Amino acid sequence: MDVYDQFRYGVAFFLVVFAPASVLFWLVVHPLAWFWRRVGHWWGYVAGFALSAIAATVGVRLRDAVAQTDLGASAVSAVLGVLLLGVAIVMRRHWQRQLSAGTMFGLPELAPKQYPGRLLTDGIYAHVRHPRYLQVVVAVAGWALLANYLAAYLAVLMVVIELAAIIPLEERELAHRFGPEYEAYRRRVPALMPRWGRRS
Repeated sequence: MDVYDQFRYGVAFFLVVFAPASVLFWLVVHPLAWFWRRVGHWWGYVAGFALSAIAATVGVRLRDAVAQTDLGASAVSAVLGVLLLGVAIVMRRHWQRQLSAGTMFGLPELAPKQYPGRLLTDGIYAHVRHPRYLQVVVAVAGWALLANYLAAYLAVLMVVIELAAIIPLEERELAHRFGPEYEAYRRRVPALMPRWGRRS
């Protein structure tokens, strides 16, 4: 196995171990936000990280399965992967301008009295409601194309499935917190496919 093949395997292994596991964190936080507010938001983080750690451990145990279906080094998939990673970097810079670290980790949701948040509707949020999730999908897809292992593509699929479950939970909480303002925003702006034309 040459250096590039080792790199591809390492990327595939990293995706299998960490990509689905990191997203799983929010499947504990969002549906139980009301509970974490009562018992203390740090317990929400403990539970979320515990679930992520369990999922990552399962991913590590799948390392032999990762190597089973190597689709081979491909210049086409590598170029596409680098392009997607470039797009992901640009997208990350856009949402980071508006999203504080506390908001990114759900503090306005888990501890709204201590960390009140505001509804983001401008900048990149004027074009897509969940730019951070879209950026995650683009980034993991880019890395999967660089790796070109079946297991890496399955990890991308897992991330998409997890986000499909998380987004409605998050939006339910946002609707509860911001009421008609969020409902109007949700009707106006798409969830994941950006609308770059003229806004009404």
